[in-house]
Amino acid sequence: MLTAAMATLLFASCSDDDEQVPGTVGISTVEDSYEEGAGTVAVTITTTEAYDMDVTVNYEVSGTATSGEDFTALSGSAILLAGETTIEQSLVLIDDEDVEPSEALILTITSTSNTQDVIGSNSSVTLTITDNDSYPFENGILVSHEGNFGQGNASVSFISNDLSDVQNGIFKSVNGVTAWGDNAQSMAFNGDYAYIVMNGSQKVEVVNRYTFESVATIGGPSKADFLNPRYMAIANGKGYVTNWGDGSNPDDDYVAVINLESNTVETTISVVEGPERIVVKDNMVYVAQQGGYNQNNVVSVIDATTNAVTTTIAVGDRPNSLQLDADGNLWVISGGNPSWTGSETAGQMDKINTTNNTVASTLNFAETEHPGSLEVDGANLYYYMSGSVYAMDAKSTALPTTSEITGLSFYDMAVIDGKLYGVDAKNYVSNGSLEVYDLTDNSLLTSKEVSIIPGGIYYNGIAER
Repeated sequence: MLTAAMATLLFASCSDDDEQVPGTVGISTVEDSYEEGAGTVAVTITTTEAYDMDVTVNYEVSGTATSGEDFTALSGSAILLAGETTIEQSLVLIDDEDVEPSEALILTITSTSNTQDVIGSNSSVTLTITDNDSYPFENGILVSHEGNFGQGNASVSFISNDLSDVQNGIFKSVNGVTAWGDNAQSMAFNGDYAYIVMNGSQKVEVVNRYTFESVATIGGPSKADFLNPRYMAIANGKGYVTNWGDGSNPDDDYVAVINLESNTVETTISVVEGPERIVVKDNMVYVAQQGGYNQNNVVSVIDATTNAVTTTIAVGDRPNSLQLDADGNLWVISGGNPSWTGSETAGQMDKINTTNNTVASTLNFAETEHPGSLEVDGANLYYYMSGSVYAMDAKSTALPTTSEITGLSFYDMAVIDGKLYGVDAKNYVSNGSLEVYDLTDNSLLTSKEVSIIPGGIYYNGIAER
């Protein structure tokens, strides 16, 4: 229990017949912080001495809390009856439905009705009123869904943090639309905004990440901003979106640079074929060049202060995912060329020193092993391969020989705060599922039905109040 510090006020009273013993008057509450739904809070005014007359104690109400909105208006005075040492004022808090920051309510004694009173210092108590409301889609998991190409049924689902509540199609329901677009490929976040990369619709949809209300649409099928957009990251106050370009042209691939204030594409950066996943460290943008409709084997490095490619780093064939570890190293998993290419190659994991952008170490898989979905959680790396999830310490110099979880059919996965989230696209026509595992014992926590072709998993935290 928190006890508010009782500020004090000294006042002396004299008469012709006797001398009133000075008392110490203060104002207090049981706690110094209350949730807005707490109801009535008792504000206590006390004196250490009883008086032989009624005394009116006047107080001032101030702070960031608003009378009539956050609390019921107070009278500004209280009468301490003769012979009494305590009087209570009822502070009634208003439980509204607005999401708002914590607010301060300050009660300060300013004067009393006894003209002989001497106020040595103001007696004051400060209460913090905390909000008990939340945005509909904060503190949970967002899942993006590609949907079926050409059918406009891309979607996003929200799963509450306790995994009990699933809401599918939240963009459509919030914004009152039926056909939203094709292929929600991925999502990126910046402040209160989420940027949903719509591959088939050649656009980026901007929403408030906590309410999913539409903010802006960048690009579109009739515009030339994007051409097969894939993934997005934020660097130097700009958005960077990878684009495969025309699949028949190996020389038209690029990274589009978005002005996040105007929500427009302000320039493009030409890169080699097949830019895919993208991460940022200290305004350096790292792009895995998977190869698009073909094959590639480099990571491009873009300086976000000049928007120029400064170097390319050779890795394994078809780099499909990349992550930064706690020490700032960049880990890249390359799946290798699949057998259907006619020139199958082994998967590979490379650790890149981001200080000099060179490969520090390489771990090789067997020729028929094709890993993907690299994730980092604390000191551990996780990846998916052949229906199993593997884990290894970031300091390890060898690949793990046994898997953590088997019998899976993940289209993609994410590791968030010790939990493994994997999406299963099922038959790519009906609804898929989200599977959640506890990585402390690798047990299945839950399986939730989501929408068609779930492909991206993201943690959506608590909005700043």
